[in-house]
Amino acid sequence: MEFYRKQWPEVGIDVQIREDISSGLMVSRGALLIGARSAIPKARAEALLQHEVGTHLVTYFNGRAQPFRQLYSGLAGYEALQEGLAVLAEYLVGGLSRPRLRLLAARVIAAQHMVEGASFVDTFSLLNTGFGFSRPTAFTVTMRIYRGGGLTKDAAYLRGLRDVLSYLKGGGELEPLFVGKIAVEHVPVINELRWRGVLRESPLKPRYLEREDALQRLAGVRRGVEVLDLAGRRR
Repeated sequence: MEFYRKQWPEVGIDVQIREDISSGLMVSRGALLIGARSAIPKARAEALLQHEVGTHLVTYFNGRAQPFRQLYSGLAGYEALQEGLAVLAEYLVGGLSRPRLRLLAARVIAAQHMVEGASFVDTFSLLNTGFGFSRPTAFTVTMRIYRGGGLTKDAAYLRGLRDVLSYLKGGGELEPLFVGKIAVEHVPVINELRWRGVLRESPLKPRYLEREDALQRLAGVRRGVEVLDLAGRRR
């Protein structure tokens, strides 16, 4: 938190330990919420912080620094880029493991299965017996997708990551993606508004961009990789 306050003193990130969050971390309106019963493996801590703080909170406060409310509340279709950037951040700090990538893929499969009309039990069984996920993991993934009558947002993680990789391979700059909560297709308009002086320079930059290992991985991404390459796929 102090790192970002040094970049922009107006950052007001609030950290809350919450009993009403079952596990893990999440962000909401500039606050970092931590489940009171969360147990996070040390190997996942840095990646999780860069996912939640280095992406979601950075783009929120960068959006707050601009004259348009939409840049922190979110333009249409912003979710895929947000989650794609967040998963890319995990990779850049060396925290995107094969089990993590496999879990994200399971969410896509579960979302598709639900949309096609499968029941909760059928989707759970598909993940557990069909793809070999443990019963607790299969249940948690299925619950995330079926909660509230059905929520397909989790399918956006890999789609967003694919889009970000394509964007960077095509020579796209990383900086405009952090101006707020936008979609990839908004980048030309964002660049136009920046050029015209309508948008200010983003005050916050992710902390991982100061890491040499992250910059080396980013250079590799710019040369062109696919999603499976990030998990060390052997060609």
